[in-house]
Amino acid sequence: MKSKRQKYIINRVAGDSSVTIEQLADELNVSEMTVRRDLKELEDDEQIIRTSNSILLKDSFLNEVPFVKKQLVNIEEKRLIAKKAMKFIKPDETILLDAGTTTLEICKLLKNEDFTVRVVTNDIKAAAELIDSRHEVIILGGTVQQNVGSIYGPQTIDVLNDIKVNVSFVGTQAMKIDEGIFAPTIEKAKVKRLMMKCGQTAYLIVDSSKLNHTAFSKICDLKDFTGIITDNNVGEEELKQLAEHTTVI
Repeated sequence: MKSKRQKYIINRVAGDSSVTIEQLADELNVSEMTVRRDLKELEDDEQIIRTSNSILLKDSFLNEVPFVKKQLVNIEEKRLIAKKAMKFIKPDETILLDAGTTTLEICKLLKNEDFTVRVVTNDIKAAAELIDSRHEVIILGGTVQQNVGSIYGPQTIDVLNDIKVNVSFVGTQAMKIDEGIFAPTIEKAKVKRLMMKCGQTAYLIVDSSKLNHTAFSKICDLKDFTGIITDNNVGEEELKQLAEHTTVI
């Protein structure tokens, strides 16, 4: 369906603005003409900008997809990842949730649990999801990123330097198995590194569409995580390669 193709294109471009029409056509199993029509519609809708050698998200923050678009992409995969992540959340513990649509799915599951935890997050939408729950919620201070809802800045970093949690769930915009995981800005990469260090254990939560992409700033290597929680669309060869670096869940 056209809507699914265009959602895929938006998500793909967010991770790699240098992706070509030929690559998109191959990945979507459609003709290059079909991809060109999709790109033309997305451009007419002011969602992307095409240049001579790249495709950019028009309203992106250094190629980061706005929340309203991210929440529509790979939703079933994100729900599966959230279910897997719940196995590592224990009663009365403190967990840290990175900003993102996958961690929001964790919150949707968490609010219906009969046990309680303390949740620390830099995501205002995640915090809002838990507002009527039994859980204690702590929002990291800082500046709210418009259209995304994540919180960043010196205040965020100061708090992360001073806390310890039982388990951290950290997201990423892009990753390459042998190169590591990446964030769209140096500042966001620093925040995510500190989130990892906060946790006695730290899990990377990432859907398969983020594999084989890079972004501006490297966060860390895969081996730095306790494990990676992903969906069931990762190929067998990639699973083997991931398992050489960390535990795959």
